[in-house]
Amino acid sequence: MGTEDKKELKALKCPRCGGDLARGSRSQYDEDEEEDVTIPVARCIQCNTEYDRHTSEYYELFADDLTIDKDSTVFKLGLKGKLKDKEYEIIGRLRYQDEDEYEKSTWDEWVAVSEDGVYHYLVEEDGRIDSYEEYVPESIDMETNGSYIEFEGKKIPKSEGYTGRIVLAEGELPWKPEIGEATLCYDFKKDGNHYTIEKSDEEVSITKGEKLTHGEVIEAFQIEQYRDLYSNTLKKRKSLKWGSRFYIGGMVLSLMVSVYSCFSETPVQGVMNSKKILVDNSPVNDAEGNVYESQILYGPFDIPEGNKLYNVEVKIDQSIQPLNLEWQSFRFLLINENRLNDITGGKITDPAVLKDVFEDIDAMPEPLESYLITGDFWDEEGRDSDGYWHESDLSYNTDFVLDDPGKYYTYMELFSNNAKDVNSVVFSISRAHGYRYFIISFFILFVLWGISQIRSRSYNELPFEMSE
Repeated sequence: MGTEDKKELKALKCPRCGGDLARGSRSQYDEDEEEDVTIPVARCIQCNTEYDRHTSEYYELFADDLTIDKDSTVFKLGLKGKLKDKEYEIIGRLRYQDEDEYEKSTWDEWVAVSEDGVYHYLVEEDGRIDSYEEYVPESIDMETNGSYIEFEGKKIPKSEGYTGRIVLAEGELPWKPEIGEATLCYDFKKDGNHYTIEKSDEEVSITKGEKLTHGEVIEAFQIEQYRDLYSNTLKKRKSLKWGSRFYIGGMVLSLMVSVYSCFSETPVQGVMNSKKILVDNSPVNDAEGNVYESQILYGPFDIPEGNKLYNVEVKIDQSIQPLNLEWQSFRFLLINENRLNDITGGKITDPAVLKDVFEDIDAMPEPLESYLITGDFWDEEGRDSDGYWHESDLSYNTDFVLDDPGKYYTYMELFSNNAKDVNSVVFSISRAHGYRYFIISFFILFVLWGISQIRSRSYNELPFEMSE
């Protein structure tokens, strides 16, 4: 049995009792999720001791899960190339897992060495590659202040540090790392440069780095099998990104038309020019006591376009008679002239006939109206724990689609707890320009743009993740 196999068997034993370690789980409260979550643990089957992600035993047991994709990389051991005019050979790799994460959250640190013994580090994480070299700062103080690290005059909060645990070590590394070994890391930028401070039990190392594209890596290490795949990937991503600009143009156009449509309704002319008052503040007894009822017929007026979207607004004209601590309700019926003419037997101008027709309107086997709405106006005041309040609702607004063009009448019923001037309730009808459809188009284009953006970033012919 090889040395690595013996080490693995030893790692799978409980340090407390020597029993075998097995995979398990436990439930605990997660402050970020604000609920109980199930987390994986290594558990001794003999003494039941648990080892969580803050222990090396945990990573020794779960290392296979955290290294399952270790071959999905542009690098490999023994690869030789040139960085900044210096020849390097990749001699080893470390994979780290973020100790704070339950799920897989890893990054690889490839170690390269030059002929004169200078080390270089190539870090792969989430499809991004950064090239680091050792750096000696002009000044650094990690101990004086408990809240931050002083690095060449810059303060790095210690709260931004995170712990990486080694889950894979391979090749000829300059030291002998252990699976589960912890390293405290600080990543930060200063003067446009990237820096990393790594602190272990034995030493502190500082590196300075910059981002590399996969194309730069492929060229630097002359990796021929990926050259065409990388070029094809970039071309396709660029094509998809350009295609997404079509959706941006469509979104801008839809938004502009929607805004224009909101402020460009065409009013139907003459809707209140002619009226007949059939009933004026007639007292009616109902469940709420004495109520005053009025009935008014407006029209005729012309609506020239059918199968279009219209807007109707009914409101109180406070300049004629204010609504003051009282209520008023209405029923609005839009009636085609031909339909009303048929019902009245051609006596459409006879108030007595019209009054009889509208008194029996609810008993008709077929609706008289083409469109009907009801609503309420009110004005109230009172006192509560916050003091005096006064509220009112003096208008009603809605949209409808009118099927047939032609001449129309509006029949209005008004009910109020006090006698009211029938002229104080006014209405208007406008031809809406369908802004809702453009809003819908905007959101559809937005979704398509989002899909296109995702595809432009995720399309990949390479056998490993690439973020640029």
